Amino acid sequence: MTTLPVPYFEIIHKYIAPNSLTYAYYLPHVAAVTAKALRIADKLGLDAAQRRFIEEASMLHDIGVIHVNAPYMGCTGDLPYIAHIVAGRRILEQEGLPLHARVAESHVGLGLTKDEVLSQGLPLPPADIFPESLEEQIISWADLFFSKSRGDLWRERSIAEARQHVARWGERPVQLFDAWRARFEPE
Repeated sequence: MTTLPVPYFEIIHKYIAPNSLTYAYYLPHVAAVTAKALRIADKLGLDAAQRRFIEEASMLHDIGVIHVNAPYMGCTGDLPYIAHIVAGRRILEQEGLPLHARVAESHVGLGLTKDEVLSQGLPLPPADIFPESLEEQIISWADLFFSKSRGDLWRERSIAEARQHVARWGERPVQLFDAWRARFEPE
């Protein structure tokens, strides 16, 4: 991990104008994901370096949305929404943040297998895309609970709502959701 704190607001402002519609969607989403991820990090007793990385990577995880076609949130790029994970990876690699780039690329729900990418015809590289490190998994888990939909930006989904959201992708993600719930949100 990097030794100096990453100036994530400088990076965000480099790509997203603070007075833009995109920023009005981006910032509440990443702030909510960051807060949830840090609460989980506290529960798990993670150290200061891990917590700092989670904060930085959570704030930057969706930077690739600037290249997608999502006019409702001011994004007028060419890519379909799911491709924001690859675009985000590229942006953060260009910023010299390979570990943060890994989070941007791997935060796609509970991950995707190469077969899922191919069978669903997703506009992604034909590869397994999974959050692997504990920090990547925490951020991916936290991201499941917040939407970028108008009116829902600050509303955290319940466990049941998040599980139902994940269920649309099949049984493999539901099983992983249940395992991660036991780890990150024990009752």
